Amino acid sequence: MFSMIDTDNSGQITLEELKKGLERVGANLKESELLWLMEAVDVGNSGTIDYGEFIAAMLHLNKIQKEDCLYAAFTYFDQDGSGYITKEELQQACEKYGILDGNIDDIIREVDKDNDGRINYSEFTTMMQETDFGKIGLPKA
Repeated sequence: MFSMIDTDNSGQITLEELKKGLERVGANLKESELLWLMEAVDVGNSGTIDYGEFIAAMLHLNKIQKEDCLYAAFTYFDQDGSGYITKEELQQACEKYGILDGNIDDIIREVDKDNDGRINYSEFTTMMQETDFGKIGLPKA
């Protein structure tokens, strides 16, 4: 992607190259948005984006996207918006999609690190990131 945007192969992406590269992929940003993006990514204040800055920005965007997906999945299960996934909410979601055959109590007990009988967002993200639960094909929120 960097090479596609860096049309003069200088190893640096200029503001004009960034604008044209984004237009090629269908992103039409206002001039102010483009300037903001350039300033945010150009941490060295050189007026251009080098490969390292580009990679750092892409990794940051990837992390944000993953966090957004985790939050969307959590809110899917947290049907009442309480900030917790209860046994009943988990049971309903699992029955609706047939994704678990196991004992809901065992799942709650394993994931619920503070032993309050429900799963908070922190416990949910830990479960999704550190176990195979995140690989079982949960429904898209």
